[in-house]
Amino acid sequence: MQIKVEKLKFSYQARLILSISEGAFESGHIYGIVGNNGVGKTTFFKTLTNIITNYEGHIQLDGQEIKENPRLLAKVGIMLDDMELYKSYTGLFNLRYFGGLRGEFDEDKALSLAKKLDLTPEMLSKKVATYSLGMKKKLILLISVMNDAEILIFDEPFRGIDAKSVEWFRDYLLELKGRGRLILISSHVQEDIETICDKVYLLANGDFTATFDLKNQQEVLTYTVSVTDVQVLADFLTKTGVQVEIKENTIKFDSSPEDFQIAFRHAVEEGVNFDSIKKESKFAEFIKKGVN
Repeated sequence: MQIKVEKLKFSYQARLILSISEGAFESGHIYGIVGNNGVGKTTFFKTLTNIITNYEGHIQLDGQEIKENPRLLAKVGIMLDDMELYKSYTGLFNLRYFGGLRGEFDEDKALSLAKKLDLTPEMLSKKVATYSLGMKKKLILLISVMNDAEILIFDEPFRGIDAKSVEWFRDYLLELKGRGRLILISSHVQEDIETICDKVYLLANGDFTATFDLKNQQEVLTYTVSVTDVQVLADFLTKTGVQVEIKENTIKFDSSPEDFQIAFRHAVEEGVNFDSIKKESKFAEFIKKGVN
């Protein structure tokens, strides 16, 4: 399956929120959508699922316009950070209600997944109004995945839940990816994105301004080191084809961990002392440039 976005524009109260020139998402991949607060990530997800329909441009699922064919959304599961539950009813009622909206509901499967999130039968028998924020979030996550949708969209799925549930849910998403599901995630936590995503879109000024391919990324880190003799290290790195950036006694360059160790040993043999060594992944650098 493929979601294709072209010339998508959406404004609210005369303010342009989205102006996405293009974007494409394929089955069997997990995509991360990152950007500052208020940049339009949740709004983008709402346009993908017809929660917002008064937009210009095209959003297609396998060549069909989603806005014109709402039945296509039967293939989509979505978890929004502001999703409303029926708080005066039990967790189990909510599972049955939302599960039934998509047709056949496999209650045994839903309860099996609930156990993985530590949502016990006792908890599910209580009214949602009594739930903690973390329990509500887990229930929303469960509702989004229990019907085995082919496309899954998650808005800040890991925020507010415990570390054990985060670890299980990450692994489960990777399992779903292996089964050919198309998954989109937004998160402000770098580790969440870097751990499971194949490709990341940076949303800024209403458009996807940059992408980062995590799946095919080679292990290259950005090193910033302070040394007693910058020139010795700089000369060695330059000879091996590495571009360097020098500022006083600090040198910055990209290198694999293995190549850095070679340069480190050479510098030490030449009598250079290292005062500090900082390393950062290229993805962390990408995030810093786009999200501040």
